[in-house]
Order: sequence, then C-alpha cells, then structure tokens
Amino acid sequence: MSLTPTRDYLNATSLKSEMAAFSSPAANPELSPIPKVGDHFPESDQLPQLQSLNNSNRPVIITFLRHCGCPFAEKAFQSFRSLSDAHPDTTFIAVSHSNQEDTEEWVVSVGGTGDVEIVIDPERTLYAKWGLGFSSYWANMGPMTLWKALKLGSDELIYNRPTKSGYRWQTAGSFAVDVDGTVKWAYVSGNAPDIAKFEDGLKAVGKGKKRRVRKSQDARRSQEVRKSQEVRKSQEVKEGSEVKESQEVKEGQEVKENLEAAKRQSQEEVHASSPSNAAFTV
Repeated sequence: MSLTPTRDYLNATSLKSEMAAFSSPAANPELSPIPKVGDHFPESDQLPQLQSLNNSNRPVIITFLRHCGCPFAEKAFQSFRSLSDAHPDTTFIAVSHSNQEDTEEWVVSVGGTGDVEIVIDPERTLYAKWGLGFSSYWANMGPMTLWKALKLGSDELIYNRPTKSGYRWQTAGSFAVDVDGTVKWAYVSGNAPDIAKFEDGLKAVGKGKKRRVRKSQDARRSQEVRKSQEVRKSQEVKEGSEVKESQEVKEGQEVKENLEAAKRQSQEEVHASSPSNAAFTV
C-alpha cells in the first residue's frame, strides 16, 4: 500500500457520513460469546491466515478496530504496527468494519500498513463471531472519553479524523492465537480510550522479547507522509501563483488594448470633425 495520500483525507468527507456513524444498522449479525483463553479460535473463511497456523508456525495477534477516524483506533494501530515491524515471526492482523476504500485511505493517512495484514469486514460478521458488538453511549461519548481524546491530541497530536464509513459504537477487541489454534490472550476494550497492551498478547504466545529496531519506522512513515503533504501544498501554492500571474498579465494586456482602441477612436473622431474633411453642398 502506497504511503502517498491519494487526496486530502481531512477535506473529503460529508456531514451525512459523519452523522451516519452515530446511527445503528437496521440489523446486526448474531453475536457469539467472546473467545476465552484456552478456547479454539472462531472458524471463518474471512481469516484464512488462521487456517494454516501449523504450516506457517507463526502465532497470530489480531485486533478489531473501533472505526477508521477514531483517534484511539489510530493510537492502537500505530502501536500494533510498531510491534509487527519488530516481530516478523508473528502474524499481525487488523480488522476494520469501514469499507475497503475508506480503510485504505485511513491507513495511508496514519502512516501505512507496515507488516500488518488488513482484513475488511463491513458487515461486522467477524466482529460478531469474536463476540464484539456495540458498546454504550457512555463508553464512547462520556466526559472521561472526551477528555482523553483531547489529551491524546494535545500530548501526541492524534486527533479525531472524519468517519466516512463504519459505526462509532463498535467495541474494539484483541486476541492472541497460538500455532495450535488456541486462544492464549483476549482483551475487550471497556470503552473507547481503553487500548489493549499488545505486548501481553505476544508474551502469551512466547514472543515477548522485542527485537531492537535501529530506527523507528513509525517516525519514518510519518516523515514521508508529512513531506509528501508539504510537497503537494508547495505545488498547489506555486500553481496558484502561476495562475494568478497569468491572469494579471492577461488583464494588463486587455487594459493596454482597450486604451489603444480608445486612443484610435478619439483620433478618428478628431480627424472626422476637422474643416478639411467637412462635406460642403453647393
């Protein structure tokens, strides 16, 4: 997935989609119990990575995001991606219930996928299989949640982004599945700011020690995105200046031509009214 934003994400949404994120669907998929530690993972064709655990010999850490645009989902995804870069011996899967296009655009806007595999589940059937339904208004919009959202923005410059698809009420959850298909760690967020500690999931499948990474890939991705945005903004300013300059030249030329035309007309009128050109009738 490219790290270059395809368009200005912050200006590409509508009030209608924002309001839709606060609604609830007409029908919800049937909710299964949340998998407990020791359970076999919920079977689904949407997660073929879990069907070949023995062959890959790689445990899986899977996180179900709240919705694309949520600042807490962004914070969680950044942490998740950072661990995926440091643990190539583990499969990291992030599930989104926003649609394909909006998810891809959001992922680009927050720095790219890294080594995380993205699974799209707009019908939320996977969420339901793993026991993740909707949470309460208080858990998502309570004063503590709003205060933590403001603090996340002031401390880490992670702010709410437009929610172009998906639901703000969706509960987040994360799980670790060992190579034998056993759930070794499960964490369901109690409210929007409640972000799982993915390191605990890695420890549960015996992958707790992080490799040292020479340079933060998250920081590098952020720099690439920021540089791309600055270049694009500079180009827009340059193009705007060129258009303005061209318009000024054109307007100046038109003024000059109008003055010359007025001058010629005045000369013709003076010439026509002179005695030498008067018509006499005898």
